[in-house]
Amino acid sequence: MKESILAHPSLIERLVAVARKLRSIQRPNEAAQLLEIAAALSPRGASLREEAHRLRGEEGIEDFDRELKRRNLEASHALGMAHIFQSRGEFDRAVEMIDLAKIRTPFNYLAFTAAGYLYLRNGDPDAALDEFTQARRLNPLDFKLAVETSRAALEKEDFENALENAVDAMLLATWRSDRLLEQERRRVETLARLCHRDPHEMDALINARTAVLQKAADHLALSHARLFTEQRTPKATPITLPGDESRTNLLQRANELRTMGLFRHFSDDQLISLAKLLEAQPFSANEVIFREGQEGRDLFIVREGTVHVTRQTSIGTQVLTTFGFGSLFGEVSYLDRLDRSATALGVGSGIVYRLPVVALEEAIRNNRQLAVSLLWGFWQTLAEKVRSANAQMSEFFSLPSAPFGVERRAGEGHQIHLPAEEKLDILREQGLSAQELTLLATYSREEHFPPNAVIFTEGESGDNLYIVVDGSVRISRMVPGMGEECLSILGRGEVFGEMALIDEQPRSADARAHRLGCTVFSVSRSLLEEVLSMDPDAAVQFLNLLCRLLCRRIRAMNERLVAWRVMASHE
Repeated sequence: MKESILAHPSLIERLVAVARKLRSIQRPNEAAQLLEIAAALSPRGASLREEAHRLRGEEGIEDFDRELKRRNLEASHALGMAHIFQSRGEFDRAVEMIDLAKIRTPFNYLAFTAAGYLYLRNGDPDAALDEFTQARRLNPLDFKLAVETSRAALEKEDFENALENAVDAMLLATWRSDRLLEQERRRVETLARLCHRDPHEMDALINARTAVLQKAADHLALSHARLFTEQRTPKATPITLPGDESRTNLLQRANELRTMGLFRHFSDDQLISLAKLLEAQPFSANEVIFREGQEGRDLFIVREGTVHVTRQTSIGTQVLTTFGFGSLFGEVSYLDRLDRSATALGVGSGIVYRLPVVALEEAIRNNRQLAVSLLWGFWQTLAEKVRSANAQMSEFFSLPSAPFGVERRAGEGHQIHLPAEEKLDILREQGLSAQELTLLATYSREEHFPPNAVIFTEGESGDNLYIVVDGSVRISRMVPGMGEECLSILGRGEVFGEMALIDEQPRSADARAHRLGCTVFSVSRSLLEEVLSMDPDAAVQFLNLLCRLLCRRIRAMNERLVAWRVMASHE
């Protein structure tokens, strides 16, 4: 007769204890296997087999991980489809895809953030604010999300909410760049004025928001501590990425752009984005880069050598200007979408970087901050070109450094009050619809000038730009032997005096009220910088307006210069 060997009861108890421990950490399959072993060793194993059978039907940690990954994958796919539908203008289908992503991952802030951007672009700031607010509940430590929530609240004119989120953005910017921190600080100061908050109230608000963010950071740190103590993370394996050589060239180009004055205000990410688009284009002596009257909106940057910009006239080729290392040209046609107004050709051999317009416009559609930085750069280069044309006029007529021939007294107007809505109408007429630009109307200063009164004079310093409300403004210079040379007459909604704000140089011409007088409102440099730093869309709208204005002036001044040279040759 075969003997039966029974396990010691303590061994069975230990097997059962280990099995139940495994179940508590969501490993039911291993737990079931141990219970079945214990049941085989125990004379009373029926109850243990029944418990093992129940555990076979439970989800383990591996099942949970697989389900979580599946849900995240489905949510990512839905958000990708939402982006495609949005690009096609299919708003309702984009909303459906984002709602699907929310269902699959209800505690992931990304779906709510995507919904916020979608509603904002569709002109629904109320819904956008709701989505951004929910996203911030799920992730209160995201800097960009705090910025977008503040902007959406401002769009809705919920100034208190905008201020609270702007304070969060300022606090979250403290470990980012100094530039971002200063930008957010100005945003907070502007919103504090709108909300009529005194310094003591602002201190209390900042302390309260600091406590909220610190609590969120503490929770995050605790979660990380738990995560890394409960599971062992595998050692990362070094990965060799393809294209190391091309990436090195990309960084070299970005560093090269950094040395050019035009790009010094660009962030590193923006320089790299721009460097990806550059195409090196060598040229030889007298080789034409583009020709007068030709269609084209590509931009060019001189990398090596010299480029002349010329016009063909009845007295031969006239050189309008010369560009060297780091100079940008071609931006006038890029901005105003007109044919090239002059010919660009190489002086000797050299290299230019070409920025293809199709690739550039795609990049700035996807990166509005890059668009803002480019427009600031365009404003600067266009102002330099207007001043260069003015200098050529001065040399052409040998203008004296002192004002010529007429008494010039600035500040002959008197202050008046205009309703903010009337100034807003003027901004809207110019295509400026961003909510942030209402601050320009709220805090600008209005003045009325009688006929021929001086608004500002050539050579004086300037800290304001002006927008015409009614009447007209005459921009002119005094020319020896000719008297006052009118450069342009500006009407309702047109901007002047903006160049002194970008380069901080003296006024380049006189501004006077024209025949029937004029009313203008002025915007200071500090107010303009605050408003344009608050929202990239507002900045793009306003800077586009200023740049197109300077494009018109450059084309008109070049025509005038060429005409004067032709007339002078016949004397």
